[in-house]
Amino acid sequence: MNTDIKSKAYVYLRRSQDREDRQSLSISKQDAQVRQIITDNQLMPIYLPPEEMSAKKPGRPIFNDMVESIEQGKARYVVVWALSRLSRNSIDAGRVIYLLDTGQLLAIYTPTRVYRNTPDDKAFLAIELAFAKKSNDDLSVQVIESFGQKRERGEYPGPAPLGYSNAIIGPGKRNIVPHIEDAPRVLSLFTLASTGQYTLQDIWNKAYEFGLRTRSGKQLSKQTLADLLHRRMYTGVFKYGGDGWTQGTYEPLITVELYDQVQVAMGWVKPVKRAKTAKQNYPYKGIVVCENCGFNITAYTKPKVLADGRVETYQYYVCTHKSKVQVCKEPQVSKDIIEDEIYARACDYEMTTTEAEKCLEFVSKFYDEKLKQRNKYLDVWRVDHKKASDTIDYLDELLENRTISPERYKTRIIEHEATKVRTKQLIDGASQDAELWLELATEVFSGVVNVGDIFEHANDDERRQLMLMLGSNWTLGNKKVALTPRKPLDLLYQPTRNPDWRARPDSNRRSPP
Repeated sequence: MNTDIKSKAYVYLRRSQDREDRQSLSISKQDAQVRQIITDNQLMPIYLPPEEMSAKKPGRPIFNDMVESIEQGKARYVVVWALSRLSRNSIDAGRVIYLLDTGQLLAIYTPTRVYRNTPDDKAFLAIELAFAKKSNDDLSVQVIESFGQKRERGEYPGPAPLGYSNAIIGPGKRNIVPHIEDAPRVLSLFTLASTGQYTLQDIWNKAYEFGLRTRSGKQLSKQTLADLLHRRMYTGVFKYGGDGWTQGTYEPLITVELYDQVQVAMGWVKPVKRAKTAKQNYPYKGIVVCENCGFNITAYTKPKVLADGRVETYQYYVCTHKSKVQVCKEPQVSKDIIEDEIYARACDYEMTTTEAEKCLEFVSKFYDEKLKQRNKYLDVWRVDHKKASDTIDYLDELLENRTISPERYKTRIIEHEATKVRTKQLIDGASQDAELWLELATEVFSGVVNVGDIFEHANDDERRQLMLMLGSNWTLGNKKVALTPRKPLDLLYQPTRNPDWRARPDSNRRSPP
């Protein structure tokens, strides 16, 4: 092998967005800084074409080619402007770390740090790449939260339904208002439907006579008309995502009484069967699902007459068997078995006090370094926040002056609103997010100290809380329990650990009475 290969470095650049016109300056900024890294470290650069795909999920062609070339020994270094350019998903992050593990990649150079094949460097690299993924996840959450804030103000999210139109009701506030022509037509349809004297076909004909049309000017379909008469939002309440009903601040077109009359008159109201629940407390019901078919695990109590005449009751957990596409043959499991399984899973993630202290010592070191890095970006975030705010004000003026169409306005405003929300949260949390992260890490590592002992001596409610603390997606299959652990508990997984590994003379679970 040519010895020059050991100093060759791939220069990986990636735009933050897939569209070139939105991040053209990003590449020049990255290029200027990586060139300085190459000069300072006397590397032989191999310039790759800028990546045009997002790193949110695997499948970037240039990144994949680079990884394959490193595996073939064509270069031993990578230079990037920031680790977030390299990966924002767990699969690609794992590939990069594995290249360091195997020695195929000797180092990753960034403007702030060099990551080599050492335990500390790889640990910091894993955490940084995890933060890059978390930042990507947080952005989508922040956008959703901005719509959630709109919901809290009672403003209807999304395009206006038939009978309403979207409108600016104040500075930075938008809601729906009754359409001057379509609102009376929708009210007339509800009034006709409430009498019980018209079929859906009759009301559909009336809608055509009234001149009620879709946004594209076409006649309403019967299904669209039925959906319209089913929509409770016309009474002044609406749903956002999977949440419950929210009281809107827009003007309702119909009353609740009229809506209920329509549902009865059209024959759409069905009797609601109330589920019967036993008086016994089943602590693991509702938190565990069947691994075989994915439906809920239910529970029941079975009495048994013993030889001496006494009657004992036993609890059993079993799949609800509600799947209509497959026959679930999952057997029932006694409460004792399922508790032993949950206890064993808790022990898989258990730590001693000494182990927890070492983990917290490590994350405290990372916290100090992370706090210093975050503070360097405050000025950048403030500039981006001001630009987004100014642009939103400018677009509002264009819309009010009717120099931009509502469709064009909606397309452009989404990006700037997301930027404004994201940068504001970054600015507000610059001095707090690292502390919150440290508190979370402390809570997680402290929570699994001797968690097996805690579970064994806890009551039913406390055991449910411990299960939720450990993770989610608890499943029961073939009398075995599994879960998806909370991060970073997945790093502590030790499936070969004996549940009695911590047994001591003063705390042996199996000691005789």
